[in-house]
Amino acid sequence: MKDNNPLRVSDDLRRLLELADGKAMKVGTILHHTQGRGLQVISIVLCLPFLSPVSVPFLSIPFGMAITICGLRIALRHEPWLPAFVMARSIPFGVLEKMLRFGISAHTKLEKFLRPRWARAAVGHPAHAGAGLAISFAAVLLSLPIPPPFPLTNTIPGFAIILLSLGLLERDGLVVVAGYILIAVATLYVALIATLGGAGVAYLWNLLGRWL
Repeated sequence: MKDNNPLRVSDDLRRLLELADGKAMKVGTILHHTQGRGLQVISIVLCLPFLSPVSVPFLSIPFGMAITICGLRIALRHEPWLPAFVMARSIPFGVLEKMLRFGISAHTKLEKFLRPRWARAAVGHPAHAGAGLAISFAAVLLSLPIPPPFPLTNTIPGFAIILLSLGLLERDGLVVVAGYILIAVATLYVALIATLGGAGVAYLWNLLGRWL
């Protein structure tokens, strides 16, 4: 009998919040409770701290490394696995609650628009290989130690990873392509920072703010 109510990512996030029960949670525990749903869900959960416009200290490098590994294993169609030092990393409940509640709200809205389409971009070995490598590249961008005052350096690649992961889970090639586009935007932004330096990017950012 076909399940008319398949498990969604928002359901996974609600379950994690219930399991936390007011306590800190290790990344290894998150991996254990999402393993049946695959590396895409793990990548989504690890991205959630970076979806605010401000960089999250001390998390971007270890979580970025973990997402990079997830992306490579998605590309190679391997089972979920993370290094021991990442698995042992504990997320305080205050941070965990905020990121999960944000994720539940965002994914509940996104899931209304997700549906199978553009199968070549989301189904099969080539699609998984391309999206997995793109997730790894976006995770490298996310983990770059770019100092303030540059906003959105974590957020843009973080959203790209989530779109790629959701697109694979829901077989929605349009969402996968949107993830590729966001990665291109993130790459151009980082290149702009590297080329123009702090003063140049700050000037362009202020100019853009006046136009908007």
